[in-house]
Parts: sequence; structure tokens; C-alpha cells
Amino acid sequence: MADYIVRAESLSKRYRIHPTVGQGWHRNQHVLVDDIMQIGNKLRGRASPGDKVAFWALKDVSFEARQGEVIGIIGRNGAGKSTLLKLLSRVTEPTSGRATIYGRVGTLLEVGTGFHSELTGRENIFISGAIIGMSRAEIKRKFDEIVAFSEVGEFLDTPVKRFSSGMEVRLAFSVAAHLNPQLLLVDEVLAVGDAAFQQKSLNKIKEVAHNGGTILFVSHNMTTVASSCSQALVLEHGKVAYPLASTTQAIDYYLASIEREQRVRLEEGRQGGSAGTVRIAGFGMRDAHGVLVDTLTSGMPVSFQVEYATDRPASLEEVNLSIKIKTLRGDVIASLDSQAALGLLTLAEPQGRLTCHIPRLPLAAGNISISLSIEQNGQILDMIQDAYIGEIDSGGYYEKKSQRERSGWLLIDQDWRLSTGQEGAG
Repeated sequence: MADYIVRAESLSKRYRIHPTVGQGWHRNQHVLVDDIMQIGNKLRGRASPGDKVAFWALKDVSFEARQGEVIGIIGRNGAGKSTLLKLLSRVTEPTSGRATIYGRVGTLLEVGTGFHSELTGRENIFISGAIIGMSRAEIKRKFDEIVAFSEVGEFLDTPVKRFSSGMEVRLAFSVAAHLNPQLLLVDEVLAVGDAAFQQKSLNKIKEVAHNGGTILFVSHNMTTVASSCSQALVLEHGKVAYPLASTTQAIDYYLASIEREQRVRLEEGRQGGSAGTVRIAGFGMRDAHGVLVDTLTSGMPVSFQVEYATDRPASLEEVNLSIKIKTLRGDVIASLDSQAALGLLTLAEPQGRLTCHIPRLPLAAGNISISLSIEQNGQILDMIQDAYIGEIDSGGYYEKKSQRERSGWLLIDQDWRLSTGQEGAG
């Protein structure tokens, strides 16, 4: 057997997209053309539709992972992380290049991956084991351990379609991690569920690696990557931006790239303002651990940090900082103003930072932009349009199979009750 579990060699994946979708971040919204249609066109000698252009979701990605390694795959949304795992798990086929894998592959790519919604949790455990090549006797030996770890034993004979997203992820992860995979692919889904189960899952990942399993772990949470992975790979625009290296080196490169991009965006979005008065010098978003992030998550803490600089010799009085969260059409979803909490500010120092902490982001999943402005007595001193353009990830909130399509922007805690009979009449 080779000294590696997985080897990717110039792995590439091309899709066809509508050119009207645009470039850069907007390519995350691309419309994919089914691979079967492309193959059919080739077999019939028919060219691809003229109104589509080629988009490389992954291009010439090469790396090796050896037994017992936990490797983080990091990068912005649209960098190709999920595409890479889908190619390795054979959910889709590469356009070019190849990947060689030795041993069983366990996958946890999204809520419900590999599960049949009409079957019970019990039935899905046996099906998942059979798919990766385990005998029924092997699955039976692991069965009680899987159920105990997942904490869904009470609902084991209930169809999976009736599970909450947290229950489904708990069972899916437990199955994937306990059925002796030589390679375990995990894509962000551990953001679903409570903190206790997340920690238990991360401990299980380390145990799998200690027992010789190899894990490829995709996450936006740099704290988790730093604590769980020995090495990491950074992807940008479908290509390897920083080759496989120590986790610290890879994360440092990734966070520095976020800061560089943010500085460019600030300058591109700057509109007007009084020269020599005050300017917005920096903007960043940080998670509960104080780590810089490029994606917001529903229901999770976030801190918006705005740095300012002024050349005025005297202090600047009666200042208000405004942070506007908007839809991509420009509709304002929420407006955060420093004046509401601190009153009008006096900027006594030439440089400083204002931080707006939100304990729990009350916005549902969707695509947003954030604009910044500093005002004095109603006059805008500096404004940055689209200081951030990106995504709010669901984080698993209200993610149900029967409700894939949701509308609205607010994330509202709900307590529903059903009363019947005499109880209802009272």
C-alpha cells in the first residue's frame, strides 16, 4: 500500500455558467448546468450552449494526505473547498486530473448527506455502513456505540425526514466517524447543533486520526481548524493559494489575505467626505474568539470593528458611526449606530477603533452587503459603500428537509404550543 491515503493530482472541475451572473464574488451565485447535459451534447457532437461560459470551480489542485493526518481546507466562500470534497467523495466527477484514495471513505458534506429521508435512523445506519463496504456483522458491532454517541436513541425508529437538523447531523456524524473510515471528509456541518456536541465531535475527529484515520476538514472557524488540524491548505478562486503547510502558517496567510482584500474594498467603496477631517481606515468582522472571519453566521456572536484616522490637531466632536446591513439590491435590513448606545462621540485621538458587538446575529441566511459612514451634525465625513459583500451562513438554524426554501431576513426565536380539548378551551 502507498504511504498516503489520498493523492490529488491536478484535480479540476469546470462548470458552465450564465455570463450575466458576473465575476468575482457574484460567481458564488452561478447557475450550474448539469454534467449529464454536457456529456450528452458531446456524444451528439453538439456544442455547448452559446449563452454559457466556462467556470473553473477547481483548477489544478494537487496535494497528498497520509495516514493519521487531520488536514484543514480553508478559504473564502466560492474558493472550491466543497467542490474538492465532492470530487474526493465521488459525488461528482472531475473535468480533468485524478484523485487516488486507499480505503473506505466516510463523508459528512451537508445535512442529510447519504441519508434516505423516508427511512428511519436505524435503517440509515445500516445503509450508510453498507455503502462504504462494511458487512452487516461489522455494523451491528458498532451499532450501540453509534446510537449512544448521536444521542438520538429515543427517535431511532422515526423517519429521518422528521428529525431536526441538529438530530440529523448528530446521527450522520456518528455514523461517518464510527464505521472505521480510512478517510473522513467533513464540510462545515459541525456548526449545527449545541456547543457540547460540537466539542464531542471534534474530540472524536482526533480519536479517528489517532487510530490511523485521515480527515479532511473544511471550516470557516479558524479557532477550530487551529486546534484540530496539524496541517492546512488554502484555496482561492479554485486554485491552491498556499500549499499544504503547518496550520499556523496557512491560517496566517488566509487572515492576511482577508485584510488585504478588505483594504482594497475600502478604497474602492469610498465616497466623498471632507478631506483632512476623518476617514475610515479599516473594517473587520470577528467571531466569539476574536478571530477575523469573512462569513457571518446566523445566531452566532459577531463583532464589527471599524478603525478611523484623522489629521485634525483638535478633537472631533458630536460624531456618529453608522453600519448599514443591506440586501444586494440596496434595501436596508438593519442600521447600527454608535449614537444609540454611546451618544454622540468625541474623537480625541488621531487614531482609534470602534467596536459593535452583537451577541447573537438575528438575521437568517442570505447574501448581504455592509456599508459604513462617519457623520458629524448630519454631515457625512466619510462613507464606504460595500465595505463587505458576502454571505450569512445558516449555521443550521431552522434547516429542515421539508422547508428548504425560506423567505424573510429575521431570525426570530419561537415558542409554539398546541393545545387540544379542554386545555385548548381554557
